[in-house]
Formats: sequence, C-alpha cells, structure tokens
Amino acid sequence: CILFFSCSIIIYACVRLFLVARKSDESVRAYRRSVGGNYATSNRVAVSGLLYSGGNLLVVLPVIIFLIGSFAKVEAAFFYTYIYLHMAIFMPLQGFLNALVYFRAKYLEYKKEKRKEKTARTASLASNPT
Repeated sequence: CILFFSCSIIIYACVRLFLVARKSDESVRAYRRSVGGNYATSNRVAVSGLLYSGGNLLVVLPVIIFLIGSFAKVEAAFFYTYIYLHMAIFMPLQGFLNALVYFRAKYLEYKKEKRKEKTARTASLASNPT
C-alpha cells in the first residue's frame, strides 16, 4: 500500500512537471526577464526531474506489478518469470539511468559548443578566398 501510494505521488509529480515545463502561455512571456534566462533554466530542471522520475518508475514498476500479481494470486509461472527478469534487469540499472540524466545536461552543452565551433570553422573557410 505504501509503495503504491509513493508511486502514485511520483506519477502525479511527473504529470504536473510535464504540464508546467511544456506550458506555453502567452501571458507568462511578459513577466520573463529574458528569453533564455530563468525560464530556460527552470525548463531544463523540470525536464531533468521528469527524466529522474521516469527512471525511478522504470525501476519501481516491475515491483508494483509483482505486488499486484501477488495480491491477485496470479499462478502463471510466465508472469513471475517475466517480472523477475525485469526486476533483475532494471533494478541494477537505476544508478546508470540516474547517471545518464545527470550527464545529459553536460553532453548537451558540449554538443552545442561543438556545433558553434563547426559553424565558425565553416564560416572562416567560406570567407577565405582560395
């Protein structure tokens, strides 16, 4: 019951974060200080929160399904084999999934910087009359 309640809170928080992060209300734009300022930062934080919650749900979901199957007294061996397989795969991956979310922001900054360098290199090559 506690696991179901905590997962319900996580799902609710994910949905609310998604709605806040993707809200494009025109009336809010007048209150923003800059186009790429605080709003962009809060959007990045909201997306990271969604990704962390999604990784957590991916790990916890097989446990929830297992508990529901136990309460429903499912006797199919395939059901438990499938659930144990998912638990064995996704539970150890929780740290890796969190690391992917953590390094995602740094990777996006690196990619943006490389794109700028490539654009500058292409512009300098195009401006050289050879």
